[in-house]
Amino acid sequence: MNDVFTLSLTTKEILLRIFISVLIGGAIGYERGIHNRTAPAGFRTHILVCLGACIVSIIQDQLRVNTTNFAIAYPEVAQVIKTDIGRIGAQVVSGIGFLGAGTIMRDKGGVIGGLTTAASIWATGCLGLSIGWGFYNLAIPAGVAIIVVLVTLKKFEESVIDKKFVACLEIFFKPEASLGNDSIKIYDTLKNKNIKIKNMEKNEENKKITFSIIVPKQFNSFDLLSEISRNEDVTKVSFK
Repeated sequence: MNDVFTLSLTTKEILLRIFISVLIGGAIGYERGIHNRTAPAGFRTHILVCLGACIVSIIQDQLRVNTTNFAIAYPEVAQVIKTDIGRIGAQVVSGIGFLGAGTIMRDKGGVIGGLTTAASIWATGCLGLSIGWGFYNLAIPAGVAIIVVLVTLKKFEESVIDKKFVACLEIFFKPEASLGNDSIKIYDTLKNKNIKIKNMEKNEENKKITFSIIVPKQFNSFDLLSEISRNEDVTKVSFK
């Protein structure tokens, strides 16, 4: 591993950094793509994020080399040379944050998804910066740690951490509908889908029933809304 404070940046070293960024970024992106097919950012996206951040760091490192060599060659102007080699990298970290925000989605049921992918994009970009600077002793174990977190801790999270939330389901019925009979039908529908009812309110005047239900975070709200809509007395159903 090369010393990052050398006064030259060889083609071999640049190619090594690019290769490692593609390798680690691809490994993280592969995990996102294979285990989360709905994620908008997968294999190629993670590679490009890591590679792009790596390129920025290589540029910064080359600027450091050029500035240092210039100061050595012309010591009389060394004191007036000012450079901030961390400024570009800081902008990369901010920019990746906007990219990650684009992977966060929210469905009609209020379920938010894509946070893990957004976090993995941000972490991959940080890895790319460290690889571009030649900090392999930091980047490689950090890359392994990210993959371990994404792969192994997912099952732990699902089995140990409570993955449910409360949603409010509003159902409107025809004026001639019997809320008593229809509430039983809706109750059976929710029970068949293993959805627990926390609270239920009937409004005879507006022909509306409001359910407070406890559902998993990965709950498919579209299927539930479609099934309830098949009831001939239902005029409208939605999550509030």
